[in-house]
Amino acid sequence: MRSTRNFPLVAAVALLALPVIAGCSSSDSSSTTTKPASSSSTTASTIDLPATGSVNGFTLAVTSAPHTGKVGSTSITITAVLKGDVKAATLDFSVSSSSSAAKGKPATDQTVKITGPGTFKMPKAYSPTKAGHWAATVTYKPNEAGSSTLSVSGLPPVEDSSPPFPQLVTVVTEG
Repeated sequence: MRSTRNFPLVAAVALLALPVIAGCSSSDSSSTTTKPASSSSTTASTIDLPATGSVNGFTLAVTSAPHTGKVGSTSITITAVLKGDVKAATLDFSVSSSSSAAKGKPATDQTVKITGPGTFKMPKAYSPTKAGHWAATVTYKPNEAGSSTLSVSGLPPVEDSSPPFPQLVTVVTEG
């Protein structure tokens, strides 16, 4: 009785056919670009999306506005949305330039006491008095001992690096 081993042959054929099955193909050095069909839907850019963080069953989503402005006519606002299992806490809203952050002193630091989920705004808008990059930060500080603190910030983690959430940075230029 003769035994046939076709498995390696079947596997090789399947691997060769994979690019065709997956919709891929190889070609010579020339290429063709196909434009996607027009669509009536729009895609939000990263700058329009909230910066988010989550811990212990809740989410903190933060937005700030505007994204650009001029000295003397720009007021930065911050909004925080808490969803999920939110405990009583304090929300700390701050706006910092990189130099004020390096000194550990934000340009403004405002707090709001909360008792559960909801939408919360920085009590008073901040108006920068000099040009620069101004980063918004919101920190959730729970009242309950042993609970996790959560910060969502536009400040870069290391000086001269990119901010983790560029949508939380307002670029202010001279008026």
